[in-house]
Amino acid sequence: MTQFCMEIQNIKRYASDLQTFISMRVLQSKVTENDRRLESMIKNESLENVTIQLTIDDKIKSILTFVNTFGRILIKKSSPDKTHMQSHKNKQALASMPNTIQSINNFSIALELKIDTSNYFNANEKLVKLDAQCNTEYIIQLSSPYSAFDVELIDENTVAVTTGKSVGFGKRRGISIVDLTKRNVIRFIDLPNHTYGITFDGISLICCVEDRDLHMISSIDYCLTTVPNTVLPWFSYVSTYACKIFFTNPNKHTVSCCLYNGTPVWEFKDENLFKTPCGITVDNKGHFFVVGRDSCNVFVISANGKYIKQILNKEDGLRVPAAIFIDKIGKQLLVTSDQKVAYLYRIAIN
Repeated sequence: MTQFCMEIQNIKRYASDLQTFISMRVLQSKVTENDRRLESMIKNESLENVTIQLTIDDKIKSILTFVNTFGRILIKKSSPDKTHMQSHKNKQALASMPNTIQSINNFSIALELKIDTSNYFNANEKLVKLDAQCNTEYIIQLSSPYSAFDVELIDENTVAVTTGKSVGFGKRRGISIVDLTKRNVIRFIDLPNHTYGITFDGISLICCVEDRDLHMISSIDYCLTTVPNTVLPWFSYVSTYACKIFFTNPNKHTVSCCLYNGTPVWEFKDENLFKTPCGITVDNKGHFFVVGRDSCNVFVISANGKYIKQILNKEDGLRVPAAIFIDKIGKQLLVTSDQKVAYLYRIAIN
């Protein structure tokens, strides 16, 4: 019995030694593994101490002596631009504002032709196309619901025509979209009041609506938006250049410029120079040509609104001028009037 107990104790001791041996082997394996990792970290300089030291140039002290602040951050809230200006626009609308405004003192202008418009006077329910010699090519009858005031080219086959003061039973107020190949109205856009001046910026039609803000109509889906702070009276006209809108207000005798979200840029007014501005058009340099209806003259205004020059007046035969258009390619200026005559001028920048 004593011998048996001794054997049991020997077995237990052997088992304990075996367990200790196994534990030591495991510990040695972990130590070896950690040692390898440590060697790798030392080799890669991962354990090196890094000290970051800042040295300030002495010259900064002179700046701090004279400069109280490095700037200010202002947060301004404005209504989002609802127009389709993210799409590509036509070449004129997307052109950036010129770095320098070309002088408006070097214009030359000469009368080329007087056009008899008596045949079209008060015949405001048709669209007439004239050739280069001002002979009638064809007439598109708009029919009684529409009437006509101002016209704007959308593309070589399509134009937009505003109705003007369309009064009478069944008359509609808005914009007629006319197909020049089919020679008829293919679409009519109803607007809330009488429509006058109109322009096209390559994406949207922009129209003057009496006693309303400027209305913008997308040529893609015909959705309608307005330009805030631009309420205009009758006989107002509009044009665009370099992502800005320019418009006349005959009642206030002003020519104004604003952004597409309605933010004012500048406003020009001088009743000693011109009264009742109506028609407005722009060349490819950003010069705006504006008709003074009651002052019987035509002025050129720079795109920044700072420079103005009279180029035509009563002495040149103007009588109650109303609308104006410039042919950027042919360098011709057309001025119409309420005296059943239109004037075609050759214009150049010397």
